[in-house]
Amino acid sequence: MGRMVARHPWRWLLGAILLTSLLAAQLVNLRTDASIEGFLDAESPAIINYDKFRKQFGRDEIFMVTIEVDELFDADFIETLRTFHEELENTVPYVDTVDSLINARHTYGRDDELIIEELLEEELPEDPETLARIKNYTYNSPNYRNYLISEDRKLIAIIVKILPFLTEELEDGTVIHTNMADTQIAESDAQIRKVIAKYASDKSFSSEILLSGSPAVGNALGQAVKTDFAVFTVMALVIIAVVLALVFRRLSGVLMPLFVMVLGLVATISTMAMFDTPMQMTTSMLPSFLLAVCVGYSIHLLSIFYHHYDSGADKGEALGEALEHSGLAIFFTSITTAAGLGSFSTSELYPVANLGIYGAVGALLAFVFTTFLLPSLIMIFPLKRKAIKTDQQNNKKQTPLDKIIIWCVHISTTRPKLIAFGGIALFVGTVATAMQLDFTHDSLKWFPEDHPVRIAHSKTEARMGGTLPIEIVIDSGAAGAALEPELLNQFEGSIDEISSWKQGNVYVAKTLSVHDIIKETHRALNSNDETYYVVPDNRDLIRQELFMVEMDASDDLFLLVDPTYQTLRATLFIPWLDAVEYMHFIKDIRAHFDSNYAQQVSVTGLTVILGQTFAEMLYSTGASYALAAGVISLMMIALMGGVRIGLISMLPNLLPITTVLALMKLAGAPLDMFTLLIGSIAIGLTVDDTVHFMHGFRREYARHGDTRQAIHDTLNTSGRAMLVTTIVLSLGFLIYTQSVLSNLFNFGVLTALCIVFALIADFLFAPALMVLLTRKEKNILNS
Repeated sequence: MGRMVARHPWRWLLGAILLTSLLAAQLVNLRTDASIEGFLDAESPAIINYDKFRKQFGRDEIFMVTIEVDELFDADFIETLRTFHEELENTVPYVDTVDSLINARHTYGRDDELIIEELLEEELPEDPETLARIKNYTYNSPNYRNYLISEDRKLIAIIVKILPFLTEELEDGTVIHTNMADTQIAESDAQIRKVIAKYASDKSFSSEILLSGSPAVGNALGQAVKTDFAVFTVMALVIIAVVLALVFRRLSGVLMPLFVMVLGLVATISTMAMFDTPMQMTTSMLPSFLLAVCVGYSIHLLSIFYHHYDSGADKGEALGEALEHSGLAIFFTSITTAAGLGSFSTSELYPVANLGIYGAVGALLAFVFTTFLLPSLIMIFPLKRKAIKTDQQNNKKQTPLDKIIIWCVHISTTRPKLIAFGGIALFVGTVATAMQLDFTHDSLKWFPEDHPVRIAHSKTEARMGGTLPIEIVIDSGAAGAALEPELLNQFEGSIDEISSWKQGNVYVAKTLSVHDIIKETHRALNSNDETYYVVPDNRDLIRQELFMVEMDASDDLFLLVDPTYQTLRATLFIPWLDAVEYMHFIKDIRAHFDSNYAQQVSVTGLTVILGQTFAEMLYSTGASYALAAGVISLMMIALMGGVRIGLISMLPNLLPITTVLALMKLAGAPLDMFTLLIGSIAIGLTVDDTVHFMHGFRREYARHGDTRQAIHDTLNTSGRAMLVTTIVLSLGFLIYTQSVLSNLFNFGVLTALCIVFALIADFLFAPALMVLLTRKEKNILNS
């Protein structure tokens, strides 16, 4: 293959550039997606159910703008609040509804007439009695409490909901619903913040104005993804260029690998854009990851090439030697890396599956570009030879690396049992410790404690109770059947019962349902008598009273029941917590309705998707670990030429992973969506060094049959390249420490640590195992 490329280097180079250019034309279509629903596939039952809910009732996610207030019923404050409300209503793009005390539903009876009006639509009344009635209604309405005004009456909220979909009607009357893109939600977020900034200094508002809610969190995550994508890519290129310059000390050793890496990265990201795969939290890691992987292949190839070229071989001969020496190992490492990442492709989590798919594609493209494009560049561009030091010069002074290699060879060959059995004992101990890790999934805690989004949520939920919605929808089975008093009372009883639950930190802070409208209407039509704040026991009466509501407040009504009165909706607001905590809460809600209702009941919404996301993550990650380990074990068996030696060679690959997981447990580090990825990613990367060591050891051992010499020669050739690639890979992952998000910081540090441990295992543990295995084989032959 090397000779074929060497004969026609320009064809291969121009072909690679043309192919990459064609793919790069798709980059304009690359989009980002940091939404919660983006964690699951669009065809998953949870998302289909959620989309059905949104088409019926609108978006459940809310932007919550909160304002501290000294005296609510102050004329200047109310007037400023009204203009603030109206500006949000008129300027925020893609806005669906804006709700506050300004336009809150105010229902009461007057002279046997039902009055439904906006609470503070007009100026404050001068009549003390009327003003007192409005104050009393505002402070005591269960519809407002912990939603539009806090329990202590000192914090008020403006709730902004954006459209659930963009709709387009075709000529044939077909209506197409398109999900809101991240960029469109970001526009809404930016305009809300712009309006907040305008009113933040208004003297009528006594303190800061805060913005919370899941869309605000999602947008902040999206901005972090975009920033990290650009920063990580540039930093990876700079670090890799510096390392290459230090290793090869020649311009060609820097420019050629960089050119190969950039083309490989562009081809991979362009493939994502071509298949309309968004850039998400997980896939934002691909640039720095793929650059580090690709440079590892280049280092192994160029190290051997330069050695032979500087020794006097022509380019073709040196290239042939390099490909013969490292080509097979690079092929196996690309396959094992692709297998480690590809194991995620079966995940039910869309971002994790995409990381698996395109990480595997990128690893294979890195192999193709390294073995075809890099040789083409070598043949085309003029390269200077460097003077090779003689053995006498080399023996004058040992480098630190020489001393490390000599010590590793000595300790692994003189005390193989101590190292091998010590490594096995460490493996067993770390597995036992790692199995005690606690799982967590709280995207809000990914931000620093002083981040505006985290501060806003903390302060808002401390006063309002909760911003995460759980949606419960009951399909009564027939038009009008939702108004049956028996069903309404049963549903209200269930809401009250669930609201009384407290599981750890999970509790219901606020509920919204059609019962509120039914009861306040019935009270208003009965002289505002509080004893009538109940659901009537007559279906026809309920229907008649709601018909009157339809005339004045149909928008409010049909957010809680469908126009045919077949479907009922209730919203429960809970605090933003670790998904582990409310997974069980949601499970209990489902169990309650499954065991008590004959009707079809759906539990959906953003919170439910978060809970299911975490559940799917735990299941799919375990399967991914098993799949990655199984596939890579088969490859190691194929490479080593035997089942026993292939399986034993997996121990140096697994030990670094279990060690890092055990350290996480001892340090109290969280095992979240990103640190869960370490296992499969690390096994795909750490096996690279093992492949190079085992491949080199087999070559050298076959030459002279001396185990100690084979280990020495392997570490002196492949080992040096392994050290350099470890430095590059670990630095590549340490780039993530520059992220504002703690989950990426932890992921970067822990993966880098795992890669360093892998090198130590391959310098000590793997050689000790080979000593014991070859010793046993010799004993068998001698006997």
